[in-house]
Amino acid sequence: MPETKFAIEYSIDNTENRGVPVIIVAAGSSSRMGGINKMFSLLCGIPVVARTMLAFERSSFISEIIVVTKEENIADIQHIKNNYMISKMSNVVKGGSDRLSSVLCGLDCIKEAKGVLVHDGARPFVSDVLIEKMAKAALTEDCAVCGIRVKDTVKIEDDGTVTTADRSKLIAVQTPQALNFGIYKKLLTECEDKSVFTDDASVMEAAGYNTVIIEGEESNFKITTPYDLKLAHFILTEGEKCE
Repeated sequence: MPETKFAIEYSIDNTENRGVPVIIVAAGSSSRMGGINKMFSLLCGIPVVARTMLAFERSSFISEIIVVTKEENIADIQHIKNNYMISKMSNVVKGGSDRLSSVLCGLDCIKEAKGVLVHDGARPFVSDVLIEKMAKAALTEDCAVCGIRVKDTVKIEDDGTVTTADRSKLIAVQTPQALNFGIYKKLLTECEDKSVFTDDASVMEAAGYNTVIIEGEESNFKITTPYDLKLAHFILTEGEKCE
């Protein structure tokens, strides 16, 4: 079977850059971190979520940053904004009962936009290049995701019956995800049970919109477990001493 093809890589002319807002979702429970709040875990002295925020602060393709977090962490995010001089952060708001409810809280903070990015707060290694590509997609596509091809064989277990998925068609999806602001906000507002969806693109797909897939980066992984935190620390230190 032929491999899934990624979308044509986008090229952005800086002279025509309009920028898009990004919602950084940092309201999760960190249930697989053994009691550690991954968002505020330190990577070479800098909190994970601060590194994520700084990645978008540096990008000329981002117009504003909205952070959605738990109510008890709002002051911490505000402190990060001040401490790391994140001038693009326009709002920090309390999240909802599930991920997409939290995203809607962020969308409500945006007055006007053609497209919007949604990003996991626990993906601190998103690159300038990937942000650029996804920002362009947010202005031209109804829905776009970045992702990488699955390397391992994937088995599907259903009530004791095991089958093998066609690996050539499988993409491990990352963030940021790019969405048409008006369409996505309307769909989320009207959605009664947001917990059934696992990402933003799946909401658009359920409504009949096509998802464009853009090649992601292996380094753009999500810190979910203590092992991921160790891996992130190793990537940053690259063998050098780092406290």
